[in-house]
Amino acid sequence: MNFLPTLAKIALAGAIPALVWSCVTTPRTAPVSPDLLTQAGFKTVVAKTPQQQQHLRTLQQGTVSQMQQTGKHYYVYPDVSDNRLYVGTPKEYDAYVSLLARNGLPAPQKSNVTTADMQNYLKQDAAMTAADAQYATIPSWAIWPDFGGLGWIP
Repeated sequence: MNFLPTLAKIALAGAIPALVWSCVTTPRTAPVSPDLLTQAGFKTVVAKTPQQQQHLRTLQQGTVSQMQQTGKHYYVYPDVSDNRLYVGTPKEYDAYVSLLARNGLPAPQKSNVTTADMQNYLKQDAAMTAADAQYATIPSWAIWPDFGGLGWIP
């Protein structure tokens, strides 16, 4: 009465369809191209300090992320291998999405968040950031220079 081989077969029989299903349902996205980011107008900021270099490694790799600094909305892409951060405004991000489409690459996944939802989120985020400032000595984005000084006209 050895149940181990039977149990292993049952587990394997359940795991294979789950693995196949996850591969089928995983959305396909193109890897981010620093060249396309630059063409779209993203600026590069070199991580010079140890804090900046450490923060760069904590950002989600391989994707363009949204963030806020000094009340302004930016898109960032960490390039850990070259020790730099690509930074763009919503205008540059839209240009990047257009370049992806022109090159036949899939667009980044869109969220189902409405403008009103985003405004509410940003208000809550600003309130939470202000509250957190009381408890934190250095906010995570305070180690970077103000992105507004990268040459965009307000």
